[in-house]
Amino acid sequence: MKSTEQGFFSNFFGMKQPPFEPGPSNMTIGSLMKNRQAAIKIEPKVFFANERTFLAWLHSSVLLAGASVAIVSMSDDNFLSQLYGIVLLPLAITFLMYSMHQYGKRAQMIRRRAPGPYEDIIGPSVLAVSVILSIVAQFTIKLYEILN
Repeated sequence: MKSTEQGFFSNFFGMKQPPFEPGPSNMTIGSLMKNRQAAIKIEPKVFFANERTFLAWLHSSVLLAGASVAIVSMSDDNFLSQLYGIVLLPLAITFLMYSMHQYGKRAQMIRRRAPGPYEDIIGPSVLAVSVILSIVAQFTIKLYEILN
């Protein structure tokens, strides 16, 4: 069986690789060994790391919910003052739902011994942008109150 696939850089720089033909000239030391299918032991620290990450996200969610309740209870009867607390509570619930989803997904991947990827780049970025937008909105609302 001949393999004619070439890598990205080989195609990019125009280098041609000779096709691989199995035979005595292409064999290297150790190439005749069979792949082992031994059971992979998952250490408890992997499960604990997943739980620790979940608890950290839960902590952030509880802090946001507490801040939301405090802002609503301490604000005047002015609706614009309470608006930030009202906006912050769904954000805290979003943090909670995201953390639960990620914890469950990673726990399943660990149990199945999936190779990964275990990281999530988009979720935390979206949550961070939403917190920043809520802070900017609060600043804008307070500035609007002061100017009027």
